[in-house]
Formats: sequence, structure tokens, C-alpha cells
Amino acid sequence: MKVGMIIILEEKKKWMEKRWFQLVLIMILVVVLGSAGFIYQHQSLKADAIQNPPVGKMVNLDGQQMHVYTQGEGDITIVLASGHGTENPYVDFYPLHEKLSKQARVVVYDRFGYGWSDQTSVLRDIDTITGELSTSLRESGEKGPYLFVAHSIASLEAIRFAQTYPDEVAGIVLLDAGNPTFYKTYHTPSKATQKFMQLLKTSGTLRVLSHVPSVAEALLEPEEGYGQDIPESLKEMQLAMLLKNFSNDTVIDEILHLQSNAKKVVDGGHLGDLPLIWFTAGSSQQVIEGWSESQEELAEWSTNHKQIILDNAGHYVHHHEPELIIEEISSLAELLRQN
Repeated sequence: MKVGMIIILEEKKKWMEKRWFQLVLIMILVVVLGSAGFIYQHQSLKADAIQNPPVGKMVNLDGQQMHVYTQGEGDITIVLASGHGTENPYVDFYPLHEKLSKQARVVVYDRFGYGWSDQTSVLRDIDTITGELSTSLRESGEKGPYLFVAHSIASLEAIRFAQTYPDEVAGIVLLDAGNPTFYKTYHTPSKATQKFMQLLKTSGTLRVLSHVPSVAEALLEPEEGYGQDIPESLKEMQLAMLLKNFSNDTVIDEILHLQSNAKKVVDGGHLGDLPLIWFTAGSSQQVIEGWSESQEELAEWSTNHKQIILDNAGHYVHHHEPELIIEEISSLAELLRQN
């Protein structure tokens, strides 16, 4: 009996040793593959930076670099402000600035954490963001009056800029952009969720998956119809920027400040008779509770307002109806010149 028990214990010991050995091998494999992924991501970022140099100028703001792209000439300067998570504003706004720059001065700027701009540890308070924008415009030689064209949450910085520098803003055009009163109570994804998404990037997982055509297409097309007017060469640049900027700490901090920033804008008061045009996507009205009502209430922000509903457009309205949007921007710019 004792001999049998000893044999059983010895076999169990060998089994456990084998399992522990397998577990250790798996852990080593995970560490090696994980390290390889981080190294792959790091080295690829260096290669991407060489292959995709800035298309505009880099402006020094207290030791950090902000990217500003300018093109065209005109008395009114059109400033294009991108929404949250738009990794490369230059490419995203291509359907607009490529044509608008032939008839006006156009500026596309990258907030910190976007495009070619640096990341920053400075909190993404709305007054900090608008202050950085004001300085970058001035340092890059741009002068008002500015006509802001803002997509999505950039409505906050466009309106805040007008509140802070009223003499420099001639008008605002919003592209399926939220009413500050809507954003004041809007719940964003948790920080933990966003940090997990960041890990997919920094670990190289997202970059590896991007080599699968269907995954790359999904990354480059956040909705059906997006990017139909973007050249293939710029789509490659867009993917490189996505793999660089996706869910970085600056971008995460920006969205975590959404409610407090919106409250500041709401408390800043309305815009008097400042020209305000906003495009509302039909799809956004259908899927986001309260969006339709809050879009109608944008009329309260200015006595000089106009809403245009694009029934068949997605959230990135400038990719669905660029010609109509360009026409409205151009008409407003011409009206502002005459006045």
C-alpha cells in the first residue's frame, strides 16, 4: 500500500513539475512576444516618421511642437478644427482644404496629441487648448478675422475661442458638432477602457492586425462612405498616424475633460449675432439619444444662425457632402468679406 502511494505521489509530482515547466515556458513566450511587439511598434514609429514628414510648419510652444498647415490666400482665414480621435486632421479635412485653399486662406492645426504635434502632460482644459491655438496661429504668422469650421467636439474650442477672442472670430461653421449643453452631461468611455485600447497600440498588436486588409479598411473608414475623396497615398499616411496617435495619453485626457470643458463653454455665454451655421448628420439624430433636440437648440447660441440637415450623411459630414459644405463656407466667407 505504501509503495503504491509513493508511486502515485511521485507521478503527481512529475505531473506538477511538467505543468509548472509548461506554464513557465508560456510565460516566457508571452514576455518575449510582448517585448517583440513593443520593439516592433517603436521601430516602426521611427520609420513612419521618416516616411511621413510634416506637411506644414512646426511651432514651438513652451518647448513642445505643434503642427500648423496653411495654404491659399484671402482676407478671411478659415480655421479647420478636428474632432476627438481624428489622428490626422490634415488628411481628415482633405475633402475641404484641397478646394477651399484655392479661394481662401486655410489653416489646419493639430492639437497636442494629434497629427504631427507632440503629446503633452499639460491638462486638456478648454482654456489651455484655445490658448495654445491662439499662440500657434500668431507664431505661425496667421491673422484674423477667422472663420472657424469645427467638427464634432471641436465645437467647444471654436465657441470658446470666440468667447475669449471675440474680435478675432468672424463666424463659425459646425460639422455635426455637439451643442456644449449636450456635452456637459455626455458620458464618455472609462479611462480603463481607453488605456486598454492604448495597450493594443503600444504592444504592437494593432500594427500587426493592420496588415490584414479588412482590419486596415475598418481602421481607415470609421463609417461607410468615409475617405472616398482621399488619395491612396494619404490613406497610407493616415494609417501611419493612427498607429502613432491612437488613444494616447493626451487624447485620453482630452475626452476625460469633455464635461468640465463643456460646462466652461456654457458658462461663457452665447455669441450674440455672430454668424453660426451648423450641419447635422441624419445618422447622428437616429443613433444618439438627445442629439436631435440639442442640435435644434444650437439656435440659442446666436441670433444669426442657420441649420442644415444632411439626411443621408454620417457623422463625418465633410466626407459625405463636401461640395455642399464648401459652398456654404465659401458663401459665408464672401459675405464676411463684404461686411
